[in-house]
Amino acid sequence: MKTLGILLSTAGLAGVGAIALAAAPAQAAEAAACSGARSISSAQMLRDHRPPSWGSVRLMRDNCSQYWAEVVMDSRLPANARANAFLVQYGGSNNGRALSCDSSGGNGAVIQGQRTCRTPKVRATNTNISFAAIGREYHNYGGGYEEISENATPKAR
Repeated sequence: MKTLGILLSTAGLAGVGAIALAAAPAQAAEAAACSGARSISSAQMLRDHRPPSWGSVRLMRDNCSQYWAEVVMDSRLPANARANAFLVQYGGSNNGRALSCDSSGGNGAVIQGQRTCRTPKVRATNTNISFAAIGREYHNYGGGYEEISENATPKAR
């Protein structure tokens, strides 16, 4: 009886694996179809709005009308620094919505040793919707993180 239980549970796990394998090609095909990511707008990350640039914030789009923001710092961040990108939507039912790299579907803010992060992707086929990307850099001088730079891309579609 114990052997039968083990066989049935193993078969069940194999069935779950088969379902996962069947779904994988569909996800891979969708990812391949949504390639063509390109920057449609960008802005330099300037401290106190003065050069030199420490990185850039970019508004990105792929050929499936998915939009996202990403920040790319020029060098890896030290222990007392963070950076984040924000995707702001203008128009539609989510007018004013802002998603960050820390939002579900993003890959987390830039922290020590890292250079880049991206927000979740938002699909928008409605031509009345536009987006902007905002990049912010923070430093902790001992009293918590304070914003030291911010820049935004123009709204774009």
